[in-house]
Amino acid sequence: MNQNMQPPPYPENGGKGRIWKIAALAVLLLCALPVLIPISLCVAGGVLVVALCVAGAALAAVMCVAGGVFGLGVCVLAGLMCLAALQIAALAGVGFGAVLLFQAPASGMAVLGANLFVTGACILCWIALWQLLKLLVRAFRALVNWTRRTFFSGRRKNAGGAEGRQGS
Repeated sequence: MNQNMQPPPYPENGGKGRIWKIAALAVLLLCALPVLIPISLCVAGGVLVVALCVAGAALAAVMCVAGGVFGLGVCVLAGLMCLAALQIAALAGVGFGAVLLFQAPASGMAVLGANLFVTGACILCWIALWQLLKLLVRAFRALVNWTRRTFFSGRRKNAGGAEGRQGS
């Protein structure tokens, strides 16, 4: 006869001992409820506190990085605006120096020379910033390519090597 078709074996004492054990366990749990409920609330509260602390720390880290990036961006933007304002003021000063050159030649030459010097310095700063931007873009591309080669080249080498050996 198939074992799946046999009836399940019966306990030797008719199952009465098992019912009493279940009833005793239920009574024990009912008596232990004044202790189990506060303990379970403490454990749940502790887990909640730990979860909130981890979430708060993660949020603080994200906000710190975002604040740093935002602050750095604002500083860079303010520096560029300051350089642009200095360039405009120097160009206006060149015009002022050229006009002053015909009224008071010594003062006009001094103002014109200083403003031409500042204009040249600003132009050099713009050129240096442009080169720095190009260098940063090139460095970012190199970083992306290095990351791609480091993490994904092993798969291609193994696949290419296997194909190369099979074709030979």
